[in-house]
Amino acid sequence: MKFVRYADDFSICCKTKSQAKFQGNEVCKFFRDKLKLPINREKSGIRRPVNFQILGYGFVPTYRKGEKGKYQLVVTKKRWESLKFKLKEITRKTYPLSFDERITRINQVIRGWINYFKYASISQKLQELDG
Repeated sequence: MKFVRYADDFSICCKTKSQAKFQGNEVCKFFRDKLKLPINREKSGIRRPVNFQILGYGFVPTYRKGEKGKYQLVVTKKRWESLKFKLKEITRKTYPLSFDERITRINQVIRGWINYFKYASISQKLQELDG
């Protein structure tokens, strides 16, 4: 099985819905019986990749010839909005910074953001933001 784990959250990736149901039941039994961990049924479930987000990343299908069933990483809308808000806050005229300090802060925010989301397809959106 392929899976993604971060802290107490994890996701199991399956090819078919029947396989996902089987694995989900097996994992729930294991957590409940062996590890004595509660499962939040509201958050748990079977989802398609396009309806799934984790740590600011989302998934969209690729639209290339011969690549049916493949997905690429994208940044969620909420994270784009937070980047825009941070940049807008730094570039406000009423924010008391010298020009050099302002450029330094902008570079820090952008460098950190790009390093975090380097696996996502973001080049087109960054060009739009730069415009």
